[in-house]
Amino acid sequence: MKRISVLLLILILAASFAFASLDAKAYAEPSAICFTWNAVEGASFYDIYNGQDFIVRLPEGTYSYRLGNLPSNTEYSFSIAARDEANNTLDASFMTVTTDSWDGIYEWINQTDDDNNGKMKSVKLRIETATDPSFGQYHLIYMIMDDGTEAKIFPLYDFDDPASGEWVDYKDDSTVGTSYRLNADRLNTSIFKPSKWRLDSVSIGYDSGKAYIQSRALGLAVDSVSSYRFFMEDGEKKMAFLTSGAGMAESILFKNPNPGEGDELIMNRISD
Repeated sequence: MKRISVLLLILILAASFAFASLDAKAYAEPSAICFTWNAVEGASFYDIYNGQDFIVRLPEGTYSYRLGNLPSNTEYSFSIAARDEANNTLDASFMTVTTDSWDGIYEWINQTDDDNNGKMKSVKLRIETATDPSFGQYHLIYMIMDDGTEAKIFPLYDFDDPASGEWVDYKDDSTVGTSYRLNADRLNTSIFKPSKWRLDSVSIGYDSGKAYIQSRALGLAVDSVSSYRFFMEDGEKKMAFLTSGAGMAESILFKNPNPGEGDELIMNRISD
């Protein structure tokens, strides 16, 4: 009888522990971490920490969370704690995970005959993660030309380049001038060329970026913005690229003709 009572006690304790145990998992994306976990009996909240830093408190009934805006190739130590209404910790789960990167070659293929006189049959870009001592992590974007050569189109200038923001002649044959012209010529659907251009400003995130350009053509100043963003779709890395403008610039810029894609060029990652 005593052996049966002891056995029953062990089974009850084991069952209670198993039922209350918090089983959390973390899945890495290039600039985000996705968390999932199970319900814990008696829990009112689930708190997520990055090391000692509190991130978010989520109510009971929430069993997943995506933490974005993270740098790539970075190791993190996360914990998730299940807590009751009185803020007592019922259980916790600890995990170490490293973010992936967006690096690789991405390609957009024109599915129509609307290809700007053959200049926009496809677009191929190479992405490379870089780090600046002052600015932090960002992405270098290279346009791969038909002959296999590359032109860096983002960012056009190094962060400490004093020439950034100055007006540049459209026919300028410097590295910056050539890169801008190669990109602009492919997207320009008119016979008119700018006379000058300048980089107005740049904004860069861990999975997106924008470059604001002002140009002069036919005596007029026009504004345009080139933007990119990375995203995951069905477990695959993708990139959306768009150059848009105001006024005359918008009317002459190439627009994505592929049905169902919108204005952005939706690019698939085809290789590392």
